[in-house]
Amino acid sequence: MKTTVFCLSVLCGLVATQSLAQDATATGGGVHCTPTTAPVIPDGTRLYTRDGDLSQAGEYPREAKISAIEGQAQVDCQIGDDGGLTQCVVAAESRSGYGLGEGLAVTVLKWAQTDTSQPGHHAGDWLRFTTNWKLPGGQAAQQLAGSR
Repeated sequence: MKTTVFCLSVLCGLVATQSLAQDATATGGGVHCTPTTAPVIPDGTRLYTRDGDLSQAGEYPREAKISAIEGQAQVDCQIGDDGGLTQCVVAAESRSGYGLGEGLAVTVLKWAQTDTSQPGHHAGDWLRFTTNWKLPGGQAAQQLAGSR
């Protein structure tokens, strides 16, 4: 199933919407995006690119799911000439080591598209995508309760 993330101008600013019963967070919460300045990317930082392996896009991050971890992630992504994203870098994760940022980067690289005629959405500009990963049906709470 294909998820489409569009950054649209609305009265409250910019938000990302998705057309899919199940969004990038597995249960809802959505992915939001706002224009941001180009990040300073230190040497050795992992960049995720559109031509990388995106086969797992849209799935809950594997390590986080195995460990019943929920949390927030932010990625900064550069807009390409066609309005798709060309590269992303993880800006923040509430729980490091579980792939929350990587999961968001891979998801938006595969599915995100923006209207390059909108201010702050031109080729070469950067967008910050934010999501709150939640396991379906309180799975994290159930797993924690079962471990006591």
